[in-house]
Amino acid sequence: MTETIYKVVFSGEIAAGKSEADVAARMAALFKTTSDRMLLMLKRPGTIIKKDVDLETAKKYINAISSTGAICKIDPAEPVVESHAKPSSASAEKLAPKSTHKPAASEQTAKTAEPRVVVIQLSNKPDNRFAPLLLEKISGSADCIDLNVNDVSEILYDRIVALAAFNENIGPEIKTKLLMFIRSIERPFSCDIDHIIYDGFPIKVFPKNIASFRGLIHLICKQNPSVILEETTLDFLSGSQPQQLDEQKMLKLSTGIGLLIESGDVDAQT
Repeated sequence: MTETIYKVVFSGEIAAGKSEADVAARMAALFKTTSDRMLLMLKRPGTIIKKDVDLETAKKYINAISSTGAICKIDPAEPVVESHAKPSSASAEKLAPKSTHKPAASEQTAKTAEPRVVVIQLSNKPDNRFAPLLLEKISGSADCIDLNVNDVSEILYDRIVALAAFNENIGPEIKTKLLMFIRSIERPFSCDIDHIIYDGFPIKVFPKNIASFRGLIHLICKQNPSVILEETTLDFLSGSQPQQLDEQKMLKLSTGIGLLIESGDVDAQT
């Protein structure tokens, strides 16, 4: 039996007579999030509010969202084929002929168009298992990122599990840093963005490193659409300043991301 599933998509418009601030506040109350995050969404037509739901559920979302003043639409998603009888392995081989076709990169990327954004509460007890290893520099290319350490050198983008950008107080200075988790390595890596060599990456290099840094994160998200992105880092990509953390809070952030990856419950949090 084939069941058609749908997605609820923000149209990019709000109801006449409504202000963005008012709609964002109402949306924040509805989805139990912040007005700032909803304001960012209102500036992104085509944002998927809910996916993989039946038509009745999609209509319920439309009705609830309409009450806030935001205008959404229902688009069909790919149909899901349900089977109540599990075929034997012999039957399965007959029904599924072998194919040597490998999906193109564009086909694979289409399955997950956006990074998985998670909210990390800085309430976890810091765990030194997730204390970041400080990198002296980062370089890279269109295919990989080079951490420039002996044990771990060139990393393909699909090995990057999670990213976060933050400002850290170092004495009287504030340094913007990248926090990065790599598959099969428990401790994350951290690097001052002024120690990233941007020229090797296929991005536009700006006079100010903060702008080049945004470009690098965009590149990683494009090359690895399933990467986990900490929520305030998404805000940073939209023009906000990175969240400011002291050493203790930085370790709490790192611990929160590390525990989430360790739990395997990432999809439930996005």
